[in-house]
Amino acid sequence: MPTARNTWSRHLPVGSPPEAIMHSLPAARNLLALRLPEVDLLFGDLSNRYKASSGHSFGAHIAIGSNWPPPGAGAEENLQFLASVCTFTAPFEIALARVGYFHSMVYLAPEPTGPISRLETRVSKLFPPDRSEARPFAPQVSIAKGLLPHQAAALGATLEQRIKQRGVLTTVCSELSLMAFEDGQWMTAERFVLGYVSRH
Repeated sequence: MPTARNTWSRHLPVGSPPEAIMHSLPAARNLLALRLPEVDLLFGDLSNRYKASSGHSFGAHIAIGSNWPPPGAGAEENLQFLASVCTFTAPFEIALARVGYFHSMVYLAPEPTGPISRLETRVSKLFPPDRSEARPFAPQVSIAKGLLPHQAAALGATLEQRIKQRGVLTTVCSELSLMAFEDGQWMTAERFVLGYVSRH
């Protein structure tokens, strides 16, 4: 089966990084994301140290889409579309070697960006992104946001030092998660395995 279902079950491990790590719009109630638990293991303590709020999060991730579902569309058809997209998207490896800054946010820039951008393009055919044309899709893994300038500089320097000491983190993206915000916390609604072809 192309999806690994865990419909509306809570998927919030103890010690999850705070809201500061989220790379989604505050008003978003549904989010498609590539989850990166390895980032939490290596940098989660820094996210906690520089958290800007006490809100909940589901951990480090790359946001693919935050405009799900389209108005008036059928839920089952949407899930089938996502399953089809993921079936024809092979798992891919990314490296997180570069620290970036955007306003009050500090993030890690995944490379290469091509596989992530292609996945976002396929998804956006049915789920148009909620962003202006002046801001094209730029995949990133937010570590903390809402920072003061000196905090951002300190966090960025610490991230760079840790990368030098422990080496560049590489990980394989093999699953797309549909996250939903319910009752004040994020939950996993669906999981779509990349490159999975059903034999039935």
